[in-house]
Amino acid sequence: MRPKPTRGFTLIELLVVVLIIGILAAIAVPQYFRVVERGKFAESMQWVTWAKGAQERYLAKNGIYYSGTLGTNSSPPFDSSLGAMRKFSVGSIQTTGSPSWIILLTRNSPCPAIYGCYTVSYAAPPGTVGCTSTDCTQDLMPN
Repeated sequence: MRPKPTRGFTLIELLVVVLIIGILAAIAVPQYFRVVERGKFAESMQWVTWAKGAQERYLAKNGIYYSGTLGTNSSPPFDSSLGAMRKFSVGSIQTTGSPSWIILLTRNSPCPAIYGCYTVSYAAPPGTVGCTSTDCTQDLMPN
């Protein structure tokens, strides 16, 4: 009498499949978090673009750059609203001489594990962007 053929997978085959899936996950998950954070970082860069335009219009109208807090409770100093950011908190705009200004944007909680709660700085002119985290500087900053 012939033995019945067995059905299913052996333990070794299952372990190999689990090992392959684990290796793929170890490579893909950190890359996924970097891509997601790039999207969130893009929010801050879009807001900075709006702030640059608003500052230039303020300079043309008043002869100086605006310096102060951009709180939601106070009336906006600019001719249009800059909008609210979901992933970053806006610091006050500081003038650093004439004519130049700087603003800091801090990443809100929950902070990404790879980068932590980093702070993005924008100084104008000439328009330099900085970041407090080395990983942020390497992965997220515009080239």
